[in-house]
Amino acid sequence: MVHGGHLRPPRELTPGLDSTPDRFEAYLGEDVGLQVRAVPPFQRVRHDIQCESMRTGHVYGIFLDRCALLTAPEVVLSQCELEYLRSRSILGHDQDEVLIERERVDNWLCEYLAIHGWATEHTFYSKRSFLRDAVAFRPELAAP
Repeated sequence: MVHGGHLRPPRELTPGLDSTPDRFEAYLGEDVGLQVRAVPPFQRVRHDIQCESMRTGHVYGIFLDRCALLTAPEVVLSQCELEYLRSRSILGHDQDEVLIERERVDNWLCEYLAIHGWATEHTFYSKRSFLRDAVAFRPELAAP
């Protein structure tokens, strides 16, 4: 994946984590030591598109998300993300080449979205920030 212009390793999951939904908040707060704040429940619809460069074998993912709050369906985040996924090649690859090619795909994607009237901003706004901002603007949306 590319984040902030740098390749980052895939996320690793914690093996053997055993927590039920009713204890998850306590687990995060007490066992892991995190500050936990409930966010409103939302529905997420995601469409994944993968494209592969025939020249390099690099595979990129285009992820289209639509998130709507269950208690306020008019509060919506529509988002498109582009990520480097992997390279399908037995040869090593140059990180700069991946970044340059990813930028070409990003430019094409931004132009395509703009032509169709779908793009308004190019940001790093996250789903977490969306939920936090929704509650800040409308405190009644906070989960009990």
